[in-house]
Amino acid sequence: MQAREWKARDVKEAFFPVEMRPVYMPSPKVAQGYQELNRHLAVVDVERDHAFSVVTDEYQLVTNQEAYERAAEVMKKVFQVTKLGDLECLNLVMPQPRSFCHIDLIHRDADFVPFEKDSWTAFLRITNSYNRTRKLHYELGFCRWICLNGMIFGARSVEFSYAHTRRGIDRSLRFEDNIGDIRKLEARLTEQLHQLKRYHVPQAEMLPLVCRAFDIRVPADVATSSRRADDLRSFREQIRELTERYFSGMGMHGYAALNVLTDFASRPQGVLAPETRIHGFQQRTSTWMEDFVQAIEKREFSFDNYLADYRDTAKRLMAL
Repeated sequence: MQAREWKARDVKEAFFPVEMRPVYMPSPKVAQGYQELNRHLAVVDVERDHAFSVVTDEYQLVTNQEAYERAAEVMKKVFQVTKLGDLECLNLVMPQPRSFCHIDLIHRDADFVPFEKDSWTAFLRITNSYNRTRKLHYELGFCRWICLNGMIFGARSVEFSYAHTRRGIDRSLRFEDNIGDIRKLEARLTEQLHQLKRYHVPQAEMLPLVCRAFDIRVPADVATSSRRADDLRSFREQIRELTERYFSGMGMHGYAALNVLTDFASRPQGVLAPETRIHGFQQRTSTWMEDFVQAIEKREFSFDNYLADYRDTAKRLMAL
């Protein structure tokens, strides 16, 4: 399989100016016609003069740049780096309104090789938002270099919302206590990948398997001429193409299935606002891997039981 081109992203794309501004409301009681709202402020994109949200004066703004600079403390403890200059931006996801962003940072020396000529790297994802939809997060992920498919180990994370007391900041600096030894995590992931590669997965089971992993369900009454049906057909075709690519190139096993899932999760089609879904899909991929490895260890495992009613969803997808 041909490796994807990769070039470090410029993390400064996320460092646009943001500030807090007072909020006013119409009022006949004042000469100017507008009265300032006590205890309320707007979080504003200065370049675009756009208000992301209205917050109380207890809210403390954390800019993307501040979140990035604080990540150096986390990376130093987990990856044994000493300065931000040791890091590269693997990926940057930010929707057009710039209301939130995911910044993925790597240290190239953290590469590990589960299989010959098939290397992975660990990365740290910073999640921050200005519209209060996402708390500030630091989360560990893993990415396969050849295809740049990633997944997020969502349970192995730390979050703090910046009413930033000393206690909240201390939680961020204890990230490594939650993560543990990064090399042990890499070894555990390597063993899981080997278990997946040893287990036969029929190519015909991939569509219902993907539906189960991402909990995609298609009702029996979906209108074939609707926008939803168009999105589902786009999703179905992407999964078909990915399945053919990975199964023909790697073989019919769980590791190929994982690559189908991680590729879709990193570049989803057929979903509304895909940039808002990547993080959740990558978390679900990691959850699927953990659950599937445990499931196939049981003697009574069968795809009939494992996929159950998701086969009905797959049939409805194929009929669209």
